[in-house]
Amino acid sequence: MKIRDILLALTPPLCWGAGFTIAKPAIGQFPPLFMMTLVYGAIALVLLLTVREPVKTAWRSLSLIAAFGITIQGAFIFGALHGLTASVASLVIQIQVPLAVIMGWVAGGDRFSMRKLIGTVTATLGVILVVGLPDVRPPVVPVLLMCAGALFWAVGQVLTRRLGRDQGITQLKGLALAGLPQLVIATAVLESGQIASITKATGLDWAALAFVTVVGFYIAYAAWYSLLRRFPVDTVAPFVLLMPVVSIITASILLGESIELPHLAGAAVIIAGLLVITVPPRASNPTAQIPAQ
Repeated sequence: MKIRDILLALTPPLCWGAGFTIAKPAIGQFPPLFMMTLVYGAIALVLLLTVREPVKTAWRSLSLIAAFGITIQGAFIFGALHGLTASVASLVIQIQVPLAVIMGWVAGGDRFSMRKLIGTVTATLGVILVVGLPDVRPPVVPVLLMCAGALFWAVGQVLTRRLGRDQGITQLKGLALAGLPQLVIATAVLESGQIASITKATGLDWAALAFVTVVGFYIAYAAWYSLLRRFPVDTVAPFVLLMPVVSIITASILLGESIELPHLAGAAVIIAGLLVITVPPRASNPTAQIPAQ
């Protein structure tokens, strides 16, 4: 990857890490699926008015991708966030990275790479380090729900890689339009209190929702879908492992959550694994690359 691509790949985890933290108080006011309905409704409206390029991905494919990557995963992930701190939730969800990498190899047509496997395993061990060592262990049920959401997210990314035919912002436009009806139906069937959440929302609640919409979804996924069109899943997915580093810092600053030593140690291991993936080894014998005359 070029430096420009690496900088672009850093955008989603930075945005998701901050957005995930702000989503914690947001879902305290808005039901999770209803919150996502508001988010994708706003994104769909803005992109309909500003992006004139037609969506090339087939609508059947968009609906399938949205079902896994938006609606189902959102129900599990943001539902689980009720029972977890923002920092722990952002760490547990990182199981989505090895799942996405493995699915990319098995079902997505990506070439297997031992170096990327080692880097992904290393980074995943960093996540396990953070989740497993703190004195207060996270509750089991929300953790399992978060893992299920991570699995559906991974499926959605592999489907996007295989079935998507659009770049960045246009892909986001298509998925927002396809996912919005699913979210409307899901929140109507599975949740209650939507009107009350709107009428009782404070200015701070709306500010949190706006931040999640713009930073956590719009900017993050526009960059993410642009990367997925140009790089294999096992190249871009490990960057997501930086998300908990950002989330832990923002949760400490904004929500007052404590940072423990395992958090810092795990963050260091995550970054080490990411370096293994993104920095290819130099050839030990450069002259061996020169063809014989």
